Amino acid sequence: MTIVDKFKSVVKEHGDKVALGFLWEGHYREISYQELDNYRLQLSHFCHKNKWQVGDRVAVLLENSPEWVMSDLMASTLGLVMVPIHTTFNSEYVKRVIEHSEAKYLLIDRKFFDKHREVMSDLPLEDIIIFGSSKDIDDDRVRPWPQLSEDKLSSEINIEVSDRDVHTLIYTSGTTGDPKGVMLSHKNLISDVEAAKRCIAIASSDRFFSFLPLSHAFERTAGYYTAIFSGASIYFAQSNKTIIEDIKKAQPTIINSVPRIFERIYGNIFDKVEAGSTFKKKMFFKGLKLAVLKRKQELKWYLLPQWKFLDIIVLRKIRNVFGGKLRLAITGGASLDVKVIKFFDNLGIKVIEGYGLTETSPVICVNRINDCRFGTVGQALDCNEIKVTDNKEVLVKGDNVMLGYYKNEELTKEIIDGDGWFYTGDLGFIDREGFLTIIGRAKDMIVLSTGKNIFPEGIENVLNESRYISQSMIYGDNQKHISALIVPNYDQLKRWCTKHGINFDLNDERILNFYKDKIDGRLKNFAKIEQVGSFKLLEEEFSQDNGLLTPTLKLKRYKIINKYT
Repeated sequence: MTIVDKFKSVVKEHGDKVALGFLWEGHYREISYQELDNYRLQLSHFCHKNKWQVGDRVAVLLENSPEWVMSDLMASTLGLVMVPIHTTFNSEYVKRVIEHSEAKYLLIDRKFFDKHREVMSDLPLEDIIIFGSSKDIDDDRVRPWPQLSEDKLSSEINIEVSDRDVHTLIYTSGTTGDPKGVMLSHKNLISDVEAAKRCIAIASSDRFFSFLPLSHAFERTAGYYTAIFSGASIYFAQSNKTIIEDIKKAQPTIINSVPRIFERIYGNIFDKVEAGSTFKKKMFFKGLKLAVLKRKQELKWYLLPQWKFLDIIVLRKIRNVFGGKLRLAITGGASLDVKVIKFFDNLGIKVIEGYGLTETSPVICVNRINDCRFGTVGQALDCNEIKVTDNKEVLVKGDNVMLGYYKNEELTKEIIDGDGWFYTGDLGFIDREGFLTIIGRAKDMIVLSTGKNIFPEGIENVLNESRYISQSMIYGDNQKHISALIVPNYDQLKRWCTKHGINFDLNDERILNFYKDKIDGRLKNFAKIEQVGSFKLLEEEFSQDNGLLTPTLKLKRYKIINKYT
């Protein structure tokens, strides 16, 4: 069974139900499963008439949108290999991906065509389909996106495609070195989705909110295929800048996110509480205390009315940040502080952690809603098995493990052994009940000149909990002690400076001493070798725009070190 086969089976059962929602003039417009199927066929016929052949690569440079989904379903219909490109990539990177993948066709939004116009003429493409106006573009390869009608019915295109055929070629965002093209088959992706659904129940009444890039494996599997294969709905954010407003309009029941988003919301909530009146603070913390007792099923009957009152006037306001109907949030990509998870759990929002890599389609493990162990990434999906080597590296074997790296058999053989075990490069341990805990990536491990090993992520998570610290990165290979690059929370720091009559200058000795005290205080329970010996305050945030974060907000450590040390 292929991706489009799964989709067509859902259309038969849920044809009239909402499949996709997108914002137009401030309001969500909706597309039913039957309408989406019509659009899929119309786009497929358009591309088929242009002689697009089975096995050809088609690059896609679109934002999260119905057009992205249509493009993916079209690729599956015609047996094409979809090559999604992150919208944050620079022109040189876009060129490299298209050339390495040998893509013949490109589906692209007009604004990205303009952004990468300098390299467009050099790309060895046969067809460029532009979503948006293309009348002023003088290029014989350029065609406008076809006019699609919700009422137009098209005949099915029957092209023989095997579930073992490559459906997509995903280039890893690459925290280090050159990106690698991960080949994933229909079977890889479907087995991963179906196994995940057996762990976490998804109903056709669920609404997913999509803002992480669909070009990344996590959102594609957990936020798109999982929803579509369940007959659920997907509501797209308009942009990263409008997520807070969009999520309130979408009122989702499920979101997929990365830890940084929850950490920021958690920090903002406590910043507002601290800035509020003494009375409001008491109300907040009293409501939270009662919520903890209720979660533990220790709330006395006579406190129930008080909890209901405080839940309505205090805690519900926080839930409304997510639209008011959120029941589940799934996070991956990095560890999330247990304190943050418990906070949202007390509010009635279940946050569960999972773990995976692009090479595994991507989910390997996930916590279950009713069997969740905070601080772990859960138990293995039943489509794969995991084990840990003597040196603590996590290995995976199963139907979701990639076919290999495109045009790189040597690296594929290095990372997948003769028995089919994939070497993740992550280090961890498995407890007696099968829950996996990740302690860090082998390549991120810091080795001090004393020979001691340190994993930076846990230290960074604790530092980032400070309301005066927005981001941090720990480094110190071959040094006597670790050091930190700190991006201050500028709003909080400016308030502190104003309160103490200090000019806002990151080199001011009083500010530096203030941050030294904050860093030392956050790390007081850490081992001596995990104490920060020196630090530097940065004026610029780590972001995708400056190339210091991946599309899923992971630190590009080597780039950051090269820039600031």
